[in-house]
Amino acid sequence: MPNDAVRVCFVIDRLSRAGTEMQLLLLLRHLDRRQVHPYLCLLDGGSEASRELEPDDVPVLRLGVRRLISLHAARQAWRFRRFLKENRIDVVQAYFTDSTRFAAPIAKATGVRAVFGSRRNIGHWTTRRDRLLGRFYNWLFFDKVIANCDAVRQSVIDQESVDADDVVVIRNGLDLARFARIHPWASKPAGSPRKVGMVGNLREVKGPDLFIEAAKIVLAQQPNTWFEIAGGGNREPYQQLIDRLGLQNHVRLLGPVSDIPAFLETLDLAVLPSRAEGLSNALLEYMAAGRPIVATDVGGNAELVQHLSNGLIAECDPSAIASAIQRILVNPQQAAEWAASGRESLVSSSNGDAVAALHTSFYRQAVGSHS
Repeated sequence: MPNDAVRVCFVIDRLSRAGTEMQLLLLLRHLDRRQVHPYLCLLDGGSEASRELEPDDVPVLRLGVRRLISLHAARQAWRFRRFLKENRIDVVQAYFTDSTRFAAPIAKATGVRAVFGSRRNIGHWTTRRDRLLGRFYNWLFFDKVIANCDAVRQSVIDQESVDADDVVVIRNGLDLARFARIHPWASKPAGSPRKVGMVGNLREVKGPDLFIEAAKIVLAQQPNTWFEIAGGGNREPYQQLIDRLGLQNHVRLLGPVSDIPAFLETLDLAVLPSRAEGLSNALLEYMAAGRPIVATDVGGNAELVQHLSNGLIAECDPSAIASAIQRILVNPQQAAEWAASGRESLVSSSNGDAVAALHTSFYRQAVGSHS
């Protein structure tokens, strides 16, 4: 490792195949080791699923902490402090609430040169207590907060009273190689069946009920259309909705799908009906797959999908979503142009190397300013 490489310790609860964790793993793969030497601290990280995802070329510290207020957590705090000192860590970047509350005070007390928080959602779930704690941590422990889109940046400023200069936007990246073999979108002959899909867990915030209700409206005009949802979660309430609306033959819940690019390649149209978002990884995947897109006007969706340029932005309402879906289904030439435009826009801005370079520049600048 070069002597002037910045030593960055990333702290997160555990590793999984969820959005934030996969974004961190992508960053770790693409960081230039000549400029940044990464370390990984897992607040828990003891599960087999988490261990299987650990990078081979990154030193990993597992703390086994599941409750922050415990004797075990206090012991592991000293262990984490020793890890920071022994490895001469320059920067600590923490993800998620528990990891942040554990790591940030220790890093600051240890004399780490720069401590960063991360925000990847618009705080739709936060309580007044969460916001007050956020303000406290930002004031005492963080040098900067990294947000993944402008909408998230603004939510941090508004909810946690952070100075605008202290919230930096670095957008999500994507492993574009996974989508390289997908054929460009092409319209089907008139009368051919169409497939509309969404990628998202079966949770209210992701809007699967809005997608199902929009399907009911679309099918009244486009009966030769099928709808599929790829994502895990509690199926029961959504299957009940499908049954109640009489859509059993047209709407399917696929459960978790391991090969998202292959699923997206089967779609004529991809929908993101979320009620709240930061910068959606699913939306990036839709664009990388070159699918026509309908997305709701929440969070950072409109920062990725420019309305009438590379897709359609709709209000968070079944009727509005259905109207946008129908507009694309009956305008294949326009759909092809939007699909190609979305795919092209990702190549230079969201590939793993480009996003890692932005992080590298940020870390080196931050450490330089603390010299």
